[in-house]
Amino acid sequence: LGDGAVQVILRDISDRKKTEELMLRSEKLSIAGQLAAGIAHEIRNPLTAIKGFLQIMQPEYKKHQQYFNIVFSELDRIEVILSELLILAKPQEKKFKKANMVTLLQDVAMLLETQANLNSVSIEQIHEEKDLSLFCDQNQLKQVFINLFKNAIDAMPKGGNVKVHTKKQNGKIHIMVKDEGEGIPSELMERIGEPFLTTKEKGNGLGLMITYKIIEDHNGTIVVDSKLNEGTTFIVELPLE
Repeated sequence: LGDGAVQVILRDISDRKKTEELMLRSEKLSIAGQLAAGIAHEIRNPLTAIKGFLQIMQPEYKKHQQYFNIVFSELDRIEVILSELLILAKPQEKKFKKANMVTLLQDVAMLLETQANLNSVSIEQIHEEKDLSLFCDQNQLKQVFINLFKNAIDAMPKGGNVKVHTKKQNGKIHIMVKDEGEGIPSELMERIGEPFLTTKEKGNGLGLMITYKIIEDHNGTIVVDSKLNEGTTFIVELPLE
């Protein structure tokens, strides 16, 4: 066989391996989605009953309103977590419409500005073009970048910079989110996006799993590059409108 034929065979094997890996990840996401949906529904039923009875009891305990307020806010937080779990479930109702990626990222940065400041982190944005339009579910993509920005902030407990860089490349929108944290250990890199895989003390790994699921639903890709003691970069590619 000539060199050209050998290269074609090697490329073919490499492409097939990537396809198999993507199918395996997709299958894992689907199974986890069904499991998450089942758990979320099971929890939501007793939660609704608890909220209902508390609302009936509330007027009789006017001296303890502050406690009721705390309990209701915590119950609301549980409902938000359940909604996140349901994002993993299939089928999903998607509300696709035209949106500007630059505006969406600026909104997310503004949302997390206070948390970033408290952690001595600055979010630096570089947008090569002001208008990067695509058809998407804005709420789902906001969830993706809230997760990526929060991960970047959490990766730098002593402070640092989060760099967000957008550009058009090969008919796609290319978004890079880079931190200056300690990086991800190599043994975890291959398993990123799995449920309950996390480097955080109080993390559950669902944030990144939801991120992968949403990007997959938008026909996009997500690549992670991490170097120990240097930081981690998440590169998201989404098709232009």
